[in-house]
Amino acid sequence: MNAYEVPVGRDTECFSAANVIGVLMPPKSRAVPDVAAEIRRALENPIKTDRLCTLAQGKHTAAIVVNDITRPYPGRQMVEGLLEELHKAGVEDAGISLIMAYGHHRDNTEDELRQMLGNELMERLTVVHHHAEDPDTLKTLGMTSMGIPVEVNARFAEADVKITTGCITPHQLAGFSGGRKSILPGISGMNALKQHHSFPIRPEETSLGWLEGNPFHHQAVQAARIAGVDFIVNSVDNAKREMIRCVAGDLEAAHAEGVTICRQVWGAKMPEKADIVVVSPGGYPRDFDLHQSQKALGCAEMLCKPGGTIILCARMQDGAGRPGAVLENAANPQEVVQAFRQTGYTPQALSKAYMIARAMERFHIFVASCAVPKETLRNMFFEPFDTVQGAVDAAVEEAGPNATILVVPYASDTLPLK
Repeated sequence: MNAYEVPVGRDTECFSAANVIGVLMPPKSRAVPDVAAEIRRALENPIKTDRLCTLAQGKHTAAIVVNDITRPYPGRQMVEGLLEELHKAGVEDAGISLIMAYGHHRDNTEDELRQMLGNELMERLTVVHHHAEDPDTLKTLGMTSMGIPVEVNARFAEADVKITTGCITPHQLAGFSGGRKSILPGISGMNALKQHHSFPIRPEETSLGWLEGNPFHHQAVQAARIAGVDFIVNSVDNAKREMIRCVAGDLEAAHAEGVTICRQVWGAKMPEKADIVVVSPGGYPRDFDLHQSQKALGCAEMLCKPGGTIILCARMQDGAGRPGAVLENAANPQEVVQAFRQTGYTPQALSKAYMIARAMERFHIFVASCAVPKETLRNMFFEPFDTVQGAVDAAVEEAGPNATILVVPYASDTLPLK
């Protein structure tokens, strides 16, 4: 047996196993020596657009969309770099707002915001909490080709200069995060979220790395164009959450360059499908709660043999939340799948519960080292274990001594390649 390690919460956990046929890890990528300097380089060399300080000449207000706590990235340094560009154009702090791209996530706390942005930015700029279900804070600007209403945060819609920030990683619905996702779903209203995250726009299966022909991606691009995004700044990070590259400029062109880099950074060749797949979302904040931890299951679905076992190693310190409640109130996973097909996206996180239940229909799902009570996990149709080792031992006992195992320590971001 050999020893293996996966991130769980803010720590790591070791386990031993035989017949491990692969550990899917992105290639080692060297971090930039100076994050602020890399952001400055990108801002001074934007892709297929003028510099922001030129675009903002004669303007008085600006809105900068920033990620919430569940998406780690150098947001503070990005905002600081953007402020330098805006100040050169004469846009003052009093006219600059930071729009929190919650989608339908909970508001970040004051402590979380200060952790992400720092005290100085919090004091200097107006922070706007986006609430998808509050029509008084939204403005409708048009409609996409598939009928999605482009209803976005009004503060963003009314700004003279519209900027988004984010991080580009593989994404189970959009193919890759970043770029247009800051608008839809980031700062869109519930009507838009419901249509965008429901069939026929959402993909049926996990869609890590799929852009061309993906309606979820294309409709989000349309929405961001209608919303009037002027400029984006996105990072590509490695497994240590260190910046590899920053891209800035045009909504589509800058994102496309970042995607090319991301494929190289996060692509990992899969040897073959395995009987048992051990996945971690990548530790905190990727395993912050069930909603975030599910993303690791999306990767595992691409790697596990039908009828095999997926072991999700996730702390979920913030609990099971809305998708957990949906699962607890169902008679079985099939009921959740059927409900989503009939109803589509709901504020109660039926979409996220559907993705979990979809995996449960085809695989055994074990959960290890989780803060959610075991009885609650069982009520959600998971099989809980105190340790990763305990879950691996149980899976091997169930599948037999010759069962093959794959390990994916950063599954929420890993792109399996054939």
